[in-house]
Amino acid sequence: MNRNKSIALMLTGIILVSLNMFILTGVVSSNVQAGVEDLIVDGRDEASDWEDEEWLVQTSERVYFAYNLTNQDASLNDEIAVFEKVGPFIYAVTTTKEILDFDADAGTITYSEYDSFEWCENCTWTDDDGNEHASVSGETNLTNANILWNTQRMAGLATAITYGEIFAKAGFAQQMQINDLQNRAPSIWAAEYAETLIAGAAAQINSTGIDMPTAEAMAPAAVLRGAYDGWLAQSGASDANPDFASYADVILYSAVDPSTGSCIALIGDSACKDGSTSLHPDHGIGHMLVAGMGEPSEATTPVRAALYGYSGASAEEMAAIDWAVYAMAGTNFVMMGGGEDLDSIDDWRERLVEVSGVDIANPVALNNVLFGTEESNEIGQISDGMLSESDFQGIPLFGVALFLLGAQGDAFSTMVSYSIGLTQLLGLADWGGEWIGMLGTPREFPMILVGGSGAMDADQWWMISFCGVEPLAGGYLSIGLNRGDYEGTVDLPPEKCLEIEYTSDYALTGDFATEFIYAEFSGVTLPRGSEGPEMGGVESVWDDAYVAGLYGISESEASALRSWVKDLMFEQVIGALLAFQYGASAWTTQSINNWLYGWSDSVLTGLYGEENSWVKLETNETYYGSGGKSTGDFSVYVMSIPSSADDLGTADHALMQGYINSDGDGLCDFKLDADGNAEYAVECEANETYGMTEHLPWRAPHNEKRVYGLLSDHVGNSNTEITGTIGGIANADEPFSVNLVGYAIAQTEVGDTVTYKGIEMVEHHIELDPAENQIQAKLIGFNLGHVAVLPGALPIYFGSTVDIKVEPVTNVAMYGKSVSTFYLDLRWAGAMNPDFSASYVQPVFEIHTLSEIGDDDAASFKCTVIDHMGTMWWTDFGGEGDCELEALTTFSYIAAALYVAGIGLLAYGGMGIAAASRKIE
Repeated sequence: MNRNKSIALMLTGIILVSLNMFILTGVVSSNVQAGVEDLIVDGRDEASDWEDEEWLVQTSERVYFAYNLTNQDASLNDEIAVFEKVGPFIYAVTTTKEILDFDADAGTITYSEYDSFEWCENCTWTDDDGNEHASVSGETNLTNANILWNTQRMAGLATAITYGEIFAKAGFAQQMQINDLQNRAPSIWAAEYAETLIAGAAAQINSTGIDMPTAEAMAPAAVLRGAYDGWLAQSGASDANPDFASYADVILYSAVDPSTGSCIALIGDSACKDGSTSLHPDHGIGHMLVAGMGEPSEATTPVRAALYGYSGASAEEMAAIDWAVYAMAGTNFVMMGGGEDLDSIDDWRERLVEVSGVDIANPVALNNVLFGTEESNEIGQISDGMLSESDFQGIPLFGVALFLLGAQGDAFSTMVSYSIGLTQLLGLADWGGEWIGMLGTPREFPMILVGGSGAMDADQWWMISFCGVEPLAGGYLSIGLNRGDYEGTVDLPPEKCLEIEYTSDYALTGDFATEFIYAEFSGVTLPRGSEGPEMGGVESVWDDAYVAGLYGISESEASALRSWVKDLMFEQVIGALLAFQYGASAWTTQSINNWLYGWSDSVLTGLYGEENSWVKLETNETYYGSGGKSTGDFSVYVMSIPSSADDLGTADHALMQGYINSDGDGLCDFKLDADGNAEYAVECEANETYGMTEHLPWRAPHNEKRVYGLLSDHVGNSNTEITGTIGGIANADEPFSVNLVGYAIAQTEVGDTVTYKGIEMVEHHIELDPAENQIQAKLIGFNLGHVAVLPGALPIYFGSTVDIKVEPVTNVAMYGKSVSTFYLDLRWAGAMNPDFSASYVQPVFEIHTLSEIGDDDAASFKCTVIDHMGTMWWTDFGGEGDCELEALTTFSYIAAALYVAGIGLLAYGGMGIAAASRKIE
C-alpha cells in the first residue's frame, strides 16, 4: 500500500471515529433526553397519572431531637439553664392527598393534604459517622419552655390588671373582716352591756322609791357618773362635778358621724337598730371609736366633745366628761375582748355570728374558714382562710379572695373543702363579698374610725391607694404606683386613676393594654393613624413624655406607671396569677408525643374549656391524646403540571396554597375578598376551599395587614411567595426556590457536579440563617393581633441546612437531606436580634429528614439512560435484561425502547421524590 493511500485510509478512519463520537453520540444523547422529557410529561399530563396510590398515600420517616432542661428551677431569664440533647425520636409520617381538581388546559392540579404521625418503634437513624441509633420512645418526658407563657402574659394583661385589682381589694376586705371580728363585735357587745348597766341603774334608782319613768331618765347620767367615779378613784383627780344629765342622751343614744349621719353613740337609739333589739352590724361602733381615739388630751378631747355633744361645756367640765366617756367605753370595750390580739381570741364562733350572722359550731370547720384548711397550710401551699395572707412569688395573696373565687366557681367543692354547709357558704360569701365589692351592695368602712370623714368601700380604697397614700394605715402599697424606687412620686386624684385603669381611650383594662406592653418592649408605638393603629401609620417613640401626654400626668408619674405595668404586672403579677389559678409555669414537662402533636393547655382550659384548649407544634391529623379532635382544616395546594416538554421548567412547581373546610365545624377560618381582605369565621359549605394565596399562609398579605405591616420586619425577611417553589423537578444548573415546610422560602446555591449511586447529579445547598427567620407569628398565630409581632413574645428562630442533588437529564431531585433547628432566645420578652453565639440562645428542637432515590431505581436509571448517553453508548450492543435497548441505529426508536425498559418507574419515582422534596425541612 503506497504512502498516500495509507494517509487517505487513516484520515477516513479519523473522520469515521469523529462522526461516531461527535455526531452520532450527540444525536443519540439528545434523543434519549427528549425521550426522558416526553415520558415525564406523559406521566403527568392526565388526571389518571396522579391517581396512583403510591402518590396519594406516602409514608416517610421524620427524625426529631429535643433539648431537655435539666435544672427545672431555672427562671426564664436564667442564662445558666442547662439543656441536654435527647433523641432520636423517629416517626412514620403518612401523607394523604385527595385530588380536588385537574385542569389540563390551565396546566394545574389542586389537591388537599394532611399528615398523620406515628412513633416508629423499630426505626433507626444513622448519624454522619455511620452509627445507627434506635428510636427513643415518644412517651419520654421533656422539660422545655412553655411556648404560651409569654403570649398569655401579654395578651392577658388587661384581664390580669382587673383580677389583680380584685386580689388587691382582698387586702382591704381582709382588714375589714379582721376589724369586724377584733373590734366591731366587741363594740356591739359593749353597747349591749351598757344597756344592761343603764337598766340596772334604773332598777336601783327605782328601788329608792322613785318611779320607774323617772328612774329610767336618771339612769344614763348615773352610769356615766359611775364611770367618772371609777376614773377619779384611779387617777386621784379632784371632782369637777360635771353635769352628765345635760349630755348623756347624745353620748349614749343619738350621736352621729357628721360626715355620714351614721350612728356613733355608745348605745344608740332606734336609728342604730336594725328593726329589732339588736344593733345593726353597720353600727355599734361607738365604743370602738371612743376607745380608738385614745385617752383625753388637748388634741383629742375637743374632737370627741364635738362628736358627742359636750363641746359647749367649760374646759374643766369638758375634760371631766371626756374622761368619763373614755373610761366607760374603754372599760366595756376591753372587757368584751375589743382589740384583743388575734392569737389570743378564743370566742371566734361568737364574734363571727355577730358580724356575719353565720354560726359554725364545728371548731375544725371554723378554723378552716378563718385560717385555712389543713392542706392549704402545708409548706409551699397558699392558705385559703378568710383571715390568711400568703406570699406567692412575691405577690400578697389574701385568703378571702381564694374563698370567694372558690365559692363563685365551684360552690360544692368549696363546701366540702371547708366542711361547711350551703347556708354557711352563702352567708360567708355575702360577708366577704360585700367587703371586697364582688357581691351585693359594697359595704363601707366609716372613715371616722381612722380620723377621717365619710365612708369608703373597696373600690374607693383601691383608687386612692393605687395612686397615692393608703388611706387606712398610711404608707404605700407594694402593688401600687408608689412602689419601690417610685415611693412618694405619685399623688393623683382617684378620678385620674379611674381614667388610667378604666375610662380613658387608653384604659389599661381594655384593648390598649397590649399596645402598652408592645410599646414597652419595642420602644415605639404601633403604627397609628387618627382612628388608632393602622397599616402605614406613624410609629412614635415610647417614652415618659409620650405616656404622660396620653394620660395627662407628669413625666415622673408616667415613669412610675410604665414600671408598674411592665415590671410589676407583667413580670410578677400575671405570672403569679396564672400559676395560682391554672398551675401554669414558664417551663412545661410532658411527653415528646404531646410536645409535637398536641396537649391541652391549663390556662386555655380554664378560660375557654377543654374543647378549645389544644395546642401543638406539628400538624398531625388530630391532637395527640384528644380522643380524635381535629387539628383544623386540611391544607390545599395548586401545583403546575406540564402539557409538553417546553413546560418542564416549571413542572411540579407550587402556585397557590390554602385550606379546605374539612373539620366539620361548618366554618371557614377566614375568607379573602378580591382585594385580599380577610373576614374571619365565615359559614361555608363542607369541603369548600378558601384562603388561597400565592404566599406562605402565615406570611400572606392579610396577615401582614392584621399586624399593621410589622410582620416582615419582625420575621427578618420579605421572602413570602410560594409560587415557583419546586416540587420534585428543578433546573439542575440554576438556583431554585424551596418551601422549607412552611416556615421559610429559600433559594439554593448551585454546587459541584458529583456522582451519587452511579449517577451524575448537581449539588444544591441552602444554609438558612435563623437570624432572618423569626417564626413567632407562625407558632402563636394571629388571633391575639399584634401580640404576634410583640418582641420576645415567643422568640423562636428557624434555621435549616439543606442539601439537594438534581439529576440533569430529568431535572428530578433524586436526593434531599435537611437538618432544621429551632432556637430559643432565653432573654424572652423584649428580646430581638440575638447573637447566636451567645449562651442565651438555646436550640430546643431539631428535625432531620432524608429522601433519596432507591438503590435499585438508581441502578435501573443508570443502565437505561445514563449508559446510553456517553461517547461509548454503542459498546453494550443494545444491552440486555432491564438495560436492553434494541435497534440503536434507528434513532427514532431509542426513546421508546429506553422507557419500556424501565424509565416508567422514574416517572412515578420522580413524583414520589417530588412529594418528599416539597416537605424538605
